[in-house]
Amino acid sequence: MRIKLTLIFLIISMSHMLAQSGERIAKTPKVNYDWRPGFVSITEVTGAIGLSDTGSDLSKYYYGITTVAGYQFTRNLKLGAGVGVQFHNGGTLFPVYVDMRLNLNSQAVVPFISGAGGIMADPADLEDTRVFLNPLAGVRFVVANRTAVAFSTGLMVTTGGPDERKSYVNFKLGVELKGKQ
Repeated sequence: MRIKLTLIFLIISMSHMLAQSGERIAKTPKVNYDWRPGFVSITEVTGAIGLSDTGSDLSKYYYGITTVAGYQFTRNLKLGAGVGVQFHNGGTLFPVYVDMRLNLNSQAVVPFISGAGGIMADPADLEDTRVFLNPLAGVRFVVANRTAVAFSTGLMVTTGGPDERKSYVNFKLGVELKGKQ
C-alpha cells in the first residue's frame, strides 16, 4: 500500500512540475513588458571625436541624430534598420545601416552590446560616400512600460571617400520605445 501511495504522490507532483509555464515573470511589470517580442523604435543623439587623422575633411568630429526601426525577437536580441543625419566638420553625411543589439541580462538596468554597419551617403558628392562599422557597448535603463533610456559608446570606423579610412570614438544617448501588444 505504501508503494502505491508513494507512486501516486510522485505522479501527482511530477504532473504539477511539468505543467509549469516556461516563461519567467519579472520583478516589476515594466521589466516583464520589456522582455516581450515586438516592434522597437530607438532614437539617439550621437557625437564623436576623431582619432588619428583629424586634419582631413569630415574627420575631426561629428554630431547628429539617428533612428532605428526594429523588432525584438527575444528578451535579449533586437535587429533593425536605421537612418540618420551626421554633421561633420566640413560636410553632412546621411547614414543608412543595420543595427543589432544583444542584452546581457534582463532586469531594470541592462548592459548591452551593439553593432551597426552600413553606408554614409553624401548627396553633394556621391564619391564621398563611405562604408562604416560601429561596435558599441552600453547600458539601458527601463524607466516605464514600453520605454527605456540608453547610453552607449564605441568605435566607428569608416572607409571610402577621398582620404579613405577614418575612425572615431562615438557616444550615443537615446530613447527606446516599444509598441503595444
